[in-house]
Amino acid sequence: MAITKEKNSISDVVMYSPLRCDTHFKHNIILASDFFSNPEIEWVSLGSVLKNIRNGMNVTTDYYSMEETQYHYISVSQIKEYGLVKKNQNYLNDNVADLSNYFEIKDNMLLVTRSGTIGVAISSSHSSFDLEKNTYVASGFVITAEMQDGFLSSTIASYINMNPVQRYLIAMSAGACQKNISQPVITNLPIPSVLLKENNKIQCMFDEYEEKSLDILKDIDKKEAELEELKKKTSNYIINEIVNEYK
Repeated sequence: MAITKEKNSISDVVMYSPLRCDTHFKHNIILASDFFSNPEIEWVSLGSVLKNIRNGMNVTTDYYSMEETQYHYISVSQIKEYGLVKKNQNYLNDNVADLSNYFEIKDNMLLVTRSGTIGVAISSSHSSFDLEKNTYVASGFVITAEMQDGFLSSTIASYINMNPVQRYLIAMSAGACQKNISQPVITNLPIPSVLLKENNKIQCMFDEYEEKSLDILKDIDKKEAELEELKKKTSNYIINEIVNEYK
């Protein structure tokens, strides 16, 4: 498939129907405009390097499991720039694989949150995924896509998580109560063509960011464990004091 090139990404804004004039759009598109209006950048349509773009699965509670299973149901809250978090993990039973719309996450796939917290991306190649042990199923509030041959979802995810790109996606979101983005917003997202070249130095910078992020997360996990232990000890002490007051 040929890569679709664009002269200027912001000039495409007027093609969105209806033309957005609300303050939500204006505020966020201004924050993104310095990057996306740069005339020196050769822009590529993200959809030209993706395939099989679709939303995740909406499943009823009949397919939820109270016990841990191999089927991990990925929610929006679990998808972070620095990896897939295990907190609030829901599991599905074996019957989910019999659904007609069933599909599972494979290696080198792109996942982007489309509702609630908008425009957070992760690659299924990230170290936080264990595709050999677990089967991952994306929820309906997540957009998934496979990559055309020769392109890495990790690069695309890192790009989407950049500040101006997330602002662009937030600007394109719609909804009175809860904002959301659609698949065309992702396929029409402009990306600099340099990011799609092999062995580019920017990918090395993305990799360095991920490595440093993981180190910081280890420190955070340690401190959170210390906080939990402190809470447990303090709670037990206070409960004992309360009980003693009534003796």
